[in-house]
Amino acid sequence: MRKFTYTLLMLFISSIALVAQETNDKEMIAKTLNDLETAIVENDSEKAGEILHDDVTILEGGGMETKSEYLSHHFHSDGKFLSAMNREELSQEISVEGNMAWVTSKTKMTGTYSGRDIDLSSLELAVLKKENGMWKVIALHWSSR
Repeated sequence: MRKFTYTLLMLFISSIALVAQETNDKEMIAKTLNDLETAIVENDSEKAGEILHDDVTILEGGGMETKSEYLSHHFHSDGKFLSAMNREELSQEISVEGNMAWVTSKTKMTGTYSGRDIDLSSLELAVLKKENGMWKVIALHWSSR
């Protein structure tokens, strides 16, 4: 009986540790995506480059870009656009499995850009990979209407 109680106790403690680790991972993932958005808005390509995985694929506006293509092209215009917008996060779902995570987000954006009034819903799917204790974005898909 004592062995059974000890086994149950160890299983309980292990499950608490796993839940705590998943919560910590989710917080780190949310921070990573927030840091990427900040880097884009602040036009900090060095910081964005640290967050984006070397093999990242970015899908945006009907195109597909690598890390170097994105940082030398859309990155700058994305920053100008996001800087002009009021952004309200409507939802964010983070799922983690091992060293991989995927995040779906919905954001409401309003503002004026290039002389046009903007009012749109933006969707994001981000896939992150944990390497050496750090979460890096390995795939991004943005769409809006």
